[in-house]
Amino acid sequence: MSQDTAAASTPPMKGMTQHGRFLWRFILFARPFFSSGHKWRNRGWLALIAALTVAQVAVQVGLNSWSARLYNAIEGRHLEAFLGLITTFVLLLLASILVFSITLYAKRRLEFAWRVWITKNTLSVWMAQGRHYQLGLVAGEHGDNPDGRIAEDIRVTTEQAVELGQAAFYCLLLFGTFVTVLWNLSGVIHVEIGGTVIPIPGFMVFVALIYSATGTSLALWAGFPLVAASNLRQTVEANFRFGLARAREYSESIALIGGDTDERTHLQELLRGVRRGWERQTYGLVRIIVFTTAYGVLANPFPLLVAAPRYIMGLISLGTLMQMAQAFSQVTAALAFPVDNLSGLSLWRASVERVMALQDALNGLQEKLGANRIEVQHEGNSLQLAGVRVMEHDATPVMEEITAEIGPGEHVSIEGVTPICHKLILAIAGLWPWGAGKVTLPAGANIFIATDRPYLPVGPLGEAVCYPMTLNACVPDDINSALRRVGLGDWAGHLGAVENWETVFSVAQQQRLSFARMLLHRPDWILLSEATNALEPPAQRQMAELLVKEFPSATIVAVGRVGLFDGFFERVLPVEAVTAAGGIATAKTRVAMPG
Repeated sequence: MSQDTAAASTPPMKGMTQHGRFLWRFILFARPFFSSGHKWRNRGWLALIAALTVAQVAVQVGLNSWSARLYNAIEGRHLEAFLGLITTFVLLLLASILVFSITLYAKRRLEFAWRVWITKNTLSVWMAQGRHYQLGLVAGEHGDNPDGRIAEDIRVTTEQAVELGQAAFYCLLLFGTFVTVLWNLSGVIHVEIGGTVIPIPGFMVFVALIYSATGTSLALWAGFPLVAASNLRQTVEANFRFGLARAREYSESIALIGGDTDERTHLQELLRGVRRGWERQTYGLVRIIVFTTAYGVLANPFPLLVAAPRYIMGLISLGTLMQMAQAFSQVTAALAFPVDNLSGLSLWRASVERVMALQDALNGLQEKLGANRIEVQHEGNSLQLAGVRVMEHDATPVMEEITAEIGPGEHVSIEGVTPICHKLILAIAGLWPWGAGKVTLPAGANIFIATDRPYLPVGPLGEAVCYPMTLNACVPDDINSALRRVGLGDWAGHLGAVENWETVFSVAQQQRLSFARMLLHRPDWILLSEATNALEPPAQRQMAELLVKEFPSATIVAVGRVGLFDGFFERVLPVEAVTAAGGIATAKTRVAMPG
């Protein structure tokens, strides 16, 4: 059974238990924000919002009392009292505007501070030690569009938490205040049952409770499937956005290979998923709207219909009748909080669960990566591979066990099936944990890893070349010199140009830029994974000569051919794919022969 189907068929009582557990999990999720370094500022905003909410209820009480006096003045044709009430109304109006305006400002300040805090904490874990890369390799819903969860779901989580929390507190105060007003105004009615007269004080309170309880129960029944539907809608929408972004990112490759039709078919399939999510949510919303519309229309005349007989019989004044009706509306409005906010609550819960799922996945990433781990440590002055064997996520070996040592200043070529060799480079870098054995990296080494598609951030060209260092850490003359030396001299002097460089530069130019970046970073250990596969042989030779000249004492470990002249590599480290029988063999190193 799918998650959304299971949620839709969950019994109401079990569903209420799940709601309670979710609320407790959210409290634990939110508590660190109010205990962080700025806890007093955050608590201050929260306390101010609470105080302003009390003031909002006080304004409503004032308007309710003013309403009774207004209708009594109209009924008694008291012009002087009527004119005085106009002044009172203006004062209440100004107070209402002031209170609600300050409340809005305070809520938005708290919402954004909370969003920034959660976003920074999530980014500090996600964008560190390659977790953003590793998380995408681990199967599970937590890996779906983490960018959308960080950008959109955290926003919804924080904004709706403050909005819904303040609304719930307002309704709680509203109920506690106006239930007392309604009780006092209702008086006592006498009901005769079997010849016995039973006095019922505050009868309108009981009517309001029954009315609200019935409405809330029906609303929860009508809107229960909306939680799963909202979660599904957000997931499919995020998948569609990701598909469009990916098509745009690889538009050149798609166009060159003629993959427009296949890509269009894939996007249309994602759009059909959006439609299914939209229809599922629409069905849930229609159920809610049908009920809430009927509930809202009935709410206004209902208290008048119940209380009007007492006015007709002369037991209460017109002002008391209208005040009672308004108090009844305030009580039922407070009790209708779940009904009025069911759609928002469903959307909020879906976003909260997606954010918590992402954080749980990040916190438990080491456990999810599995038991078969390649140990990586830093000590000594050489790169050592001790019984290293790279595996897939399911612990299936992809290469034979390898044991080797690469000393300072060596030039070593890793030969074998390119994807497997690339995984070995990732394992050395600590990004591919699946496997066995131990990798020892030189302590304190300045390691630079270049791949076939270097990352180029959108922004000034100077920042793209210096990355991940900031532009302030690089000297402009050094950047221009590096660009000239790698064959990108036409771009020297244009360090302030802002572009999406992945679309401006060809793959070959991007690889050249990676070598310019290397010149600025001055590493002593260089790992190359197909870093020149887009360059023509003369350009490959140029990059190899640059490495020899600029980094004469650096260790260079490469996957794929970096240079075409004899003697660049001192030895070759073969990596053999795992045999069909799954045997284990220790790879031997051999001296590279000229040719």
